[in-house]
Amino acid sequence: MSTWTLTRRDLLRAAVVAGAGAAGLGGIEIVHQVTTSPGLAGGTIGAVRRVASMCQMCTTACGIIANVRDGRLLTVEGNPADPNSQGSVCAKGVAGPSVLYDPNRLLYPLKRVGRRGEGKWKRITWEEAYTEIADRLRAIRESGRPEEFAFQQGRNRSTDIVARFLDAFGTPSAFNHRALCSLNRRAAILSTIGDSDWDLGDFENSRYILNFGSNWAEAHQGHIPVAIRMMRARERGAKIVTFDARLSNTAALSDEWHPVRPGTDGLIALAISHVICAEGLWDREWFDRWTNYPAEKYAEHVAAYTPELAEAESGVPAEAIRRIAREFAAAAPRCTTICNRGSAAHRNGFHNDRAITVLNALVGNMGKEGGWCWHPMSAWDKKALPEPGPIAPKPTARSLIAEAKDWPLANAWQGNKMRVGEIVYLWIKERRQQISALMTYNCDQAWAWPEANLVREVLADEDLVPFHVCLDVMASETSNLADIVLPWTTYLERWDIDSRPPQGLVDYVGLRQPVVAPLGESKDLREIFPELARRIGGGMEEYFPWVTQEEYFEQYFAPVPGGFAHMREAGIHVDPAKKPNYLPYEKELTAEELKGTRTEDGVIHGPEGAIGVMVDGVARRGFGTPSRKVEVHSQFVNDRGREADRTISPLPVYEPIPGHREQLAQGRLIMISFKWNVHNAHRTMQSKWLQEISHTNPAWLNPATAARLGLAHGDWIEVTSYRPIDPEVPRGDGSQVGSLRTRVHLTEGIHPQVIAIAHNAGRTTGGPVASNGRDRATLPGHDSPDYARIWWAGSLSVAQNDILPIYPDPVSGQQAYHDTMVTVRRIAGGT
Repeated sequence: MSTWTLTRRDLLRAAVVAGAGAAGLGGIEIVHQVTTSPGLAGGTIGAVRRVASMCQMCTTACGIIANVRDGRLLTVEGNPADPNSQGSVCAKGVAGPSVLYDPNRLLYPLKRVGRRGEGKWKRITWEEAYTEIADRLRAIRESGRPEEFAFQQGRNRSTDIVARFLDAFGTPSAFNHRALCSLNRRAAILSTIGDSDWDLGDFENSRYILNFGSNWAEAHQGHIPVAIRMMRARERGAKIVTFDARLSNTAALSDEWHPVRPGTDGLIALAISHVICAEGLWDREWFDRWTNYPAEKYAEHVAAYTPELAEAESGVPAEAIRRIAREFAAAAPRCTTICNRGSAAHRNGFHNDRAITVLNALVGNMGKEGGWCWHPMSAWDKKALPEPGPIAPKPTARSLIAEAKDWPLANAWQGNKMRVGEIVYLWIKERRQQISALMTYNCDQAWAWPEANLVREVLADEDLVPFHVCLDVMASETSNLADIVLPWTTYLERWDIDSRPPQGLVDYVGLRQPVVAPLGESKDLREIFPELARRIGGGMEEYFPWVTQEEYFEQYFAPVPGGFAHMREAGIHVDPAKKPNYLPYEKELTAEELKGTRTEDGVIHGPEGAIGVMVDGVARRGFGTPSRKVEVHSQFVNDRGREADRTISPLPVYEPIPGHREQLAQGRLIMISFKWNVHNAHRTMQSKWLQEISHTNPAWLNPATAARLGLAHGDWIEVTSYRPIDPEVPRGDGSQVGSLRTRVHLTEGIHPQVIAIAHNAGRTTGGPVASNGRDRATLPGHDSPDYARIWWAGSLSVAQNDILPIYPDPVSGQQAYHDTMVTVRRIAGGT
């Protein structure tokens, strides 16, 4: 296999070609930077009222200012008060009005009158909807089996109200999408430092950044906040090196792009570690002081992971790995890594991200300015801003599906709900747990989940799911399989307390507030759940004592200077007394903190567990791990594996993906997925503004690969996927999953053993915009004039999720999105 490296000049040229050819547009994220504001949030300019709120067009949740006139939203811009996004907003945020005013929105409660999936509905009143839902849920709760009520959520930015309702009901059957997003990465970080499940590289102050599969310029949880800081770092001379199977916009903005075989990121990190150790480039003093494993022993461990081995497996030249290792170490401590689904969404993703995390410990950059940093809070400070009481107790009932005990590191850390979401519907089909009622919220798992056809099969079966309520803004594949559909408000019509991991290393809190009145009869959970609780009764109503949502937030924001009124005006609050979270492990414990403690093997224990560690004779806070040090060797992980009768290495290792070598030798390809810069899961494809920009998803193939397969640019192909050949995963028998038909897009911007397809396409429900004019549903409003405005009607749009197998990493349960093996053959027809 050929290997190559592209310089920054090559990347910028290639990115324009790759972006334009694949989607029919340039691959540039539109960013609106507010440099001067014509007026503060909360004020008015002429007839225009400016309202501070928070975006939810993607998971980054940037602060925004809505410009409203006569009760109608005109435009959305960034809020300069947001310390993360600092007044910027991406194309998705700008497009908010197109979702708010979409003529195909769900605006009234609907009840199914035909078979599930048949698309026959009648409009009902909220009174009718509340009565039927409450009666069903009350019967489940009074049966003594509250776990039979399951709640399936997607991106939940209303965590407080959701947890309150489910806890008050007593159900533990809350299924999130953590395993379809970031479980491996979080588990790797928690097992190594214990302080956080999210790293926040101090990119703005860094001099060298190694990027392992993170597409921060297009589709990252920190997106705009990270991109801002990365570009400032570049302006100051920082070097960015990206390892990724695909030439993303992030790769194009880097100084170097190295195309890698999927699943080999961890091996590259171990090979870089090998060079750093072998050439004495490490910060041995820091490593020996602050980790639980001797530097010499770790050097012995990584000795086998040579750059030559990494080249053979990944395709990255050995000499490039040596050079990068030397450059990275020379920049320490102002160097850092960033990784995401490109490294983590694999069968070996936990080990990949462990290797990348420990690489930072080798050069002693952890917690230092310009280095690999973190913050103990991934949201607002909940001690300073406690949730208004009374608080419901946690459920005592058990949920086999939610606990997911087949995976040693799923739900392994208290307070981190690492549900294995991709196995929920398979296990329901296998009747491992009785589900009497399901509520679906902002998820659309019938389109977005791996083996989505299986999800649809289960949701259509009234024996498996007797009652299904779907709450969402738009009709979807999932709502089409519900019994009752409730119209949810958009983020521009509802209340929330929200914030994201602080890129500036100082936590903050934000307010999402309605910028316009809710359209039609749409309602938010904050109105729906209290009403359902009162109707279900049995004590549930006690946990919802407030009369209005405003009353609830008056209490919530009481500790903020200026209270709720200030939050409504500014939208964001940052405590000016707080400093960036640099070197938290060096904090000396006070005499008061040391009262009543005991020290054993250097670890300082208080009444509730370890609180610090003796380092050079000084009692310091240390890290949040059992040893209070960076756990290069994780006994916790090893023990969890042994309890589950599974062997998990306590040290970072590289484990090849089972079956890949053999299948690649047979001519199969590795299929990966990615997001376009203007889309985010199912929430953006209804936007006419964004869908017009990007509405197709052909298959990216390397020209050398296409030549081997006898394919030319634009040819129609059939892509057939297979389950893994792996006895440690569900249905790991190598059987066929399914096929799709698409067209070939030839580009040098893809690894020769890879085929890449964007998953932001292939909708069949949700209105004519979402489905490129082919919506087959019959919900009210789907005969709108928008059909005539879709000049791209009939454009190529395929559902990749239907052919992605359910493939949880055996260690944590993370969905291995980028390990699917496929065959490709040329076909004569179109769709």
